[in-house]
Amino acid sequence: MNLLEQKYERWNSRDFEGAAACYTEDGKHYDQTLGLTWTPKEFAEFTKLMFDVIPELRFEIVHSFQADSYVAGELVMYGRFENDIGDVRATGKPLKVHVATFGEIRNGKIHRMTDYYNKLELTGEA
Repeated sequence: MNLLEQKYERWNSRDFEGAAACYTEDGKHYDQTLGLTWTPKEFAEFTKLMFDVIPELRFEIVHSFQADSYVAGELVMYGRFENDIGDVRATGKPLKVHVATFGEIRNGKIHRMTDYYNKLELTGEA
């Protein structure tokens, strides 16, 4: 199981600290669509928030790969968008958001990971 698979397995099982433990201590996670950046500790708090916003949240990895220094994948995020997140208003509808993610590995952990997705899929406009 590669680092991406480990991280999302932990996220899906609501093991927030376990998901954050996939990162280096000085790691960063970037959400390019919403313009947000987190440290591993902040990322754990964000994952908790996401389950409040999207109670049925789960990620399915469609494709992933890992080399010595990089990990990447194509994911689909599923759930029901129940509560607002920042300036993005909840729709109350089921969602299906396609995500591309790319990360740099250092010392066997994720040092930097960046997510890319279409905000219109999140808002139900796509």
